[in-house]
Amino acid sequence: MDSDNVKNSTANVPLKPVFRSASIKDRESTFIALATTVTDLNEVEAFKVLVRDQEKNATHYVLAYRISQGQNGNVLEGFVWTRSRNEDDGEDDASILILNLLKTLELVNVAVIIPRWFGGIFLGPVRFDYFVKCAREVLDKGNFSNANNSGGSGDGGGGETFATQTSSSTSSLANKRSSGPIIVNGERQRGNPLLQYIRNVPWEYGEIAPDFVVGSTTCALFLSLRYHRLHPEYIFTRIQMLAYQFNLRILLVLVDVESHQDPIRELTKISVTHNLTIMLAWSQEEAARYLETFKAFENRPPDSIMEKVDNDYYAKLTQCLTQIRSVNKTDVLTLSSQFGSLKNIMSASTDELSTCPGIGDQKIKRLQEAFTQPFTMNKKKKKKQHV
Repeated sequence: MDSDNVKNSTANVPLKPVFRSASIKDRESTFIALATTVTDLNEVEAFKVLVRDQEKNATHYVLAYRISQGQNGNVLEGFVWTRSRNEDDGEDDASILILNLLKTLELVNVAVIIPRWFGGIFLGPVRFDYFVKCAREVLDKGNFSNANNSGGSGDGGGGETFATQTSSSTSSLANKRSSGPIIVNGERQRGNPLLQYIRNVPWEYGEIAPDFVVGSTTCALFLSLRYHRLHPEYIFTRIQMLAYQFNLRILLVLVDVESHQDPIRELTKISVTHNLTIMLAWSQEEAARYLETFKAFENRPPDSIMEKVDNDYYAKLTQCLTQIRSVNKTDVLTLSSQFGSLKNIMSASTDELSTCPGIGDQKIKRLQEAFTQPFTMNKKKKKKQHV
């Protein structure tokens, strides 16, 4: 069916109010989400025509909808734009993520379309984050969470209401199951090799949104970089399932590929955006140790893991001077006895320093370089080093 026929067939189909998110722009690309209430496929078609007319020249249109099918409880779901069958309009898996968001929020009779204007620079997997972020904003703005079957009211409070309910129910589960020294593992973690290394803290499986619950307010998502490279959309789906749950949200990343710099940089940016604390582990055993430690220190005060530093002058002098290569505590004692203070040590000449036992030419050179070299390198010198 061409666009003119679609317009004619849907011209008399009334639409509920259409809500629009703020735009997200990144490297010349723009994302905007629109949402409305729909009760049948004709209204979905009419909504698509309306968006196509209003948001012209977009390079991609991503669609997802869920429609209630009467009293039997069945839900009609769809997530493809009709430009071509079985095509996500160039954005692989993007509309599946939006459909999963509608399922997570338990929304029906809602359709979401996200036009994207491609600016010529490939964004990589982060674009999926923008799709989901726009969709969540427009669903909150339309208050669809409070009005699944009757349409949004537009007061902007629905998203917050649902998030509060979801968070409180999940938190109560976490309190019940994680008040003792037990790590709760999500069912999807069955077969994960790292579980064999969790030996110091008991664990059990449970129906939870994150991969691990290691405290009443602490959870963890587990991600292998090798898996992330094959399924870059996976992490966005998991983050959306978390919604606004838990105060401390850990992204535990297993570094199991050699070229890890770019994906780690990308995941760090995602963590900042979604209030996650990223932690890197280079082995399954190391990842398990992190989970055990978070659980073991759940109720410990902060000062129990803080570095203990003496406040007396000699301790601080030792901490300072031993940062210089090859200078040890015995050398610090010798210098302190000879010169009395850091200021005098810094002002001492080469001949004066050479009179100290155990302080040879190499240590004298490194001491003086540490005291005299600038904190920032000369730009010309730095440029020469890179040539």
